[in-house]
This record gives sequence, C-alpha cells and structure tokens, in this order.
Amino acid sequence: MSGSDDENAVDEYTSLIASRRPSIMFLDTPLGSFKGPNSLHNFASSFTRAQSFAVSKIDNDIHRARSFFVENIDTDADDELFDPELMIPSQKGERLSVVIHDISSRNQLFMNNVNELDQNISPNNDVFYHDDILSALNESRSRHNSTYNTPGAIPISKKRVLPSPSFSSIRSALSLATTSDHINLKKIEDKDGNVVTVLAGQSTAPQTIFNSINVLIGVGLLALPVGILKAGWYFGIPILVICGLATFWTAGLLSKCMDTDPTIMTYADLGYAAYGSTAKLLISLLFSIDLLGAGVALIVLFSDSLYALLGDEEVWTRTRFKFLSFVVLTPFTFVPLPVLSIFSLFGILSTISITILVAFCGILKTDSPGSLLAVMPTNIWPQSLPDLLLAIGILMAPFGGHAIFPNLKTDMRHPYKFEKTLRYTYSITMITDMAMGVLGFLMFGHKCSNEITNTLLLTSGYPAWCYPLISGLICLIPLAKTPLNAKPIISTLDVLFNVQVPSEHLSLNLLKDVGKFFIRVGVNAVFVLLAILFPEFDKIIGILGASICFVICIVLPCLFYLKLCSSKMGALERVLIQFVVFFTSILAVVATWAVVQF
Repeated sequence: MSGSDDENAVDEYTSLIASRRPSIMFLDTPLGSFKGPNSLHNFASSFTRAQSFAVSKIDNDIHRARSFFVENIDTDADDELFDPELMIPSQKGERLSVVIHDISSRNQLFMNNVNELDQNISPNNDVFYHDDILSALNESRSRHNSTYNTPGAIPISKKRVLPSPSFSSIRSALSLATTSDHINLKKIEDKDGNVVTVLAGQSTAPQTIFNSINVLIGVGLLALPVGILKAGWYFGIPILVICGLATFWTAGLLSKCMDTDPTIMTYADLGYAAYGSTAKLLISLLFSIDLLGAGVALIVLFSDSLYALLGDEEVWTRTRFKFLSFVVLTPFTFVPLPVLSIFSLFGILSTISITILVAFCGILKTDSPGSLLAVMPTNIWPQSLPDLLLAIGILMAPFGGHAIFPNLKTDMRHPYKFEKTLRYTYSITMITDMAMGVLGFLMFGHKCSNEITNTLLLTSGYPAWCYPLISGLICLIPLAKTPLNAKPIISTLDVLFNVQVPSEHLSLNLLKDVGKFFIRVGVNAVFVLLAILFPEFDKIIGILGASICFVICIVLPCLFYLKLCSSKMGALERVLIQFVVFFTSILAVVATWAVVQF
C-alpha cells in the first residue's frame, strides 16, 4: 500500500469514528482525569498490571537469567515482533523495536466490524511511548502483533490501535477492571549484543506514584502507635523517620542498579545479575516468608476486629472468628486477578479511610482514653531495651515495598522519572504513617495494644455508628489483600506439584484440578493455623519488619549496588554502604531475636 493510500485510509477511518460520537459530552471534555495518558482507563490498566506484578514476584525458575523474559521463541520469519530493520537507537542508547499495526489491516477491521467497536478497542491504545522512535517507525514498513504461548511467559493480548473509547457509558467504565490487564512487549539489545524481549513501559509518573503508595500503605501502619509506645517519643519518631529515609535511599539504589542493564525487570533479576541463582533462590524464600507473614497478619486483623465488635469468651472467641475468616476468604482465592484488583483498590481506600476515621473519632470524644482533646499520658523513653528492639521492627514494617519497585519502574513510559516519583511516594507515605502513629499514641497512651483499631473498638464513648464502620473497613482489608498475598505461594505450589499445565488425558486433568483445589484451600488453612499459633498482631508486624524488611529493603539493595555499580562509586561511598550493610544486618538479627524472645 502506498503512502497516499495509507493517509486516505486513516482520514476515512478517523471521519467514520468522529461521526459515531456525540458532539460534546461532559465526560469527553479534555479534563485530565478522563482523557490522555492519565485517563481513568489508563489508571485502571496501570493499577491492574501492578497487581499482576505483585502476584508474580516469586520466580519459580531459579536458574533462569530473567524473570519475565519470553524465551525460546522461534526467531524465524514467523516471528513478526522482531525486525532488524526497525532496530534504531533510543535516547538512552538502547536499540528498540516496537510493535505497530498495518494501517490497512486496522482500517479493514473497523470497516468489517463497526457495530462491535467497543469489543475491539484496545483499552490502552498508547502503545508507542518512545517519542524518539515514533517518527521513524511511522515511515517504516509495519507488522502485525504476535501472541506468544511460551510456557512461563506473560500472556499478551492482540492489541488493536483504535481511538480511545468514550467514558460516557457505564458499561465501559465497569469493564475497566476486567479489560485493562494488557501487557506490551518490545525487543531490546542487551549489553552483550543479544536481542531479547522485555516489557514495554506503559504507566505514567502519577500512575506509578499511585501504585507505589498502594504497595507501601498497608496494615503495618495500624501497629505504629504501639511501636512509638515501646520506643518512646525520644526514639520512636526519629526511628520512624530514619526508616523512611533509609528505604527511600535504597529504593534509589535499586533504580540505579537497574540502569546498568536495560533487560533487568524485577527484584529477582537484580539478584541474579549481581550474585547468580543462589541470590535468586534466597530472594524467593524471603518473599515467601514475607507473604506468609502478611497473610497471617491479615487473618489476625480480621478476627480481632470482629471479636472486638461481636465476640464473647463463651461462643464467639478469637479462634472461632479465625475459622470464620477461613470460610469467608478461601473462595476469593479462586477469583481471577482482574476482579481481585478491584478489591485491592478497596483495600487501600479502606486503610486511608481508617486513618482519617481514627483522627475524627479522637476529635469527637472529649474524655480520655481515645480522645485528642484530652490526650493520655505518654512516655518519652522506652521502658526496656527489648521494647526498643521490638519497636524497631514495627516502625520499619510500613516501608517494605522494594520487592515490587523494580517492576513498577519497568512498567513506566519514562523510567528515568522513577526516582522523582519516589519522592512523592515517600512523602505521602511518611505523612500518613506519622499521622497514624502520633495520633494513636496521643489518644491511647499506654493502653495501645496490637492494632490501633482494635483498641478503639474496645473503648467506649464514641458514636454508635463508628464501631460497625471501623470494623467493616478493617474486614475489607483482608478480603482485598489476603487472596493477592496467597496467589504467589499458590503459583509456586502449582509448579512444584505440576498441576498448572493441562494434560491430554481427561482423568489426569481431573486429578490436577483436584490438586489445584487443595492447594488453594491448604494455603488459606496454613494462614489460619499460624494466626492461631501467633495471635499478637504487633509481634507479627515486628518480626516481618525486623527479619524481612531490613534484608529486602536495605541490605540486599546495598549489596546489589556494591556489585553492579562498583565502577561508578568512590571510596567514601563504598565504605558508607558497607557500613550500612554491616550495621543493619546486626540490627536485623538483634531485633528479630527480641521479637521472638519477648
């Protein structure tokens, strides 16, 4: 097809699209929330992809060099994704090949299927984010997208490059959550000259900030008043600030490590690039423990909140509420990820709402305990050294988002903006954490125990509507987070027992389906069993912060940086980072010991 024919086809196509749209509608006006790269639809797409990264962070293939590479693909003529003629330099110096569609093909698609436009529109049509190669690609011959079925590869949907759908219909808005999980790929040349397939970034900076905040603001902040209580004002606030600043710094180190190799996409990739498959195995084990501990904490949170509202020591004990949580939460394990993403969004909204509601309750109540108008007595110093060590783990726990940060940077349209997004992310997170910790400690003083919401539910004097509202918001968090925490463990067990790949034999498929069922039920049963054995929410959070967050968020990022960026650092910086590794390793061991012993 000639260039003039292409232009005529595009003009005809655009005219037909425009003729089908209403002239002016409120939701189609150029408001930032509804149109452009930061449209509501693209936010939903970015959020769903972030959830898929979270549930895929355990890499089941320890010896594979990269976590999400589409490997072993036939690179003959049938591989239309790769075309050496379109390998051109980007601003960063890498050589890229981005998928585009033949104009005549997409025009024919529209002409043959106008009535099904909504079904054919790709929910995120901004495929070509590399401005420096866009013009060259438009002048080059185009190719159709490909769908790979390689085992272990991320599914890729065939994308149709059509104009953005209107958000005027409720149906389109409701379909966002189930149609926004598309993944784009690109070809890139690594530092050794090998052409590999990697994820093509799609998220903008605001979308990355939102996804990062969703990772960081979790149930750990509910234990912060207890952390400040155990550390006292003199140590509590400075430790919380230092933990935030230290993890902000090491998140920047992870970003710098990723810049050394554009094919690094995940935390596990960093481990493999720095120290090989042994590091990757260690990372997978740490992530598994972290997910297990988070699942247990959520079960305890669920049972404690219901017990504080409805329980009694004779019939509805905490243990029985934990069994109830098993019955309620297990079915969500079978729900598809796009639907779970909706619940995950409810989870972060619930957490932020609880922070606001705690402050509001403190203002409503005029007498202590539980009031901001008549605050409780507080302690300046820790009561004992074990209390201080336990507080370190609790105050560190809310900043454990490093496991997903590399994925979020990879998914950015402009990855060089990632470190800038971290400043906004940590500023918002620090304000939220500080507010919860300080307000909760002022309201309840020495009465702080476990999670702040449990203490509030057990305190009388608030309006009657506060209790069921807080309990409902608390219960919504486990509903949103527990299935997502369980999915990586379930995926690993599926691979371990070889039940994830369908068989040609019907009887064997039935057996594998039974295996999948018991794995999903079994993982939730383990969460509940451990929650019964370890019922103290603050200690669970403390041990996660001391034993997992210190390693994943400070020690390993520093070690990766020492290995991958050694040629770029000076002697003073090297000594500083080595000291940080040594000091935080000792602190992690001592703090973990304090949590276990006391």
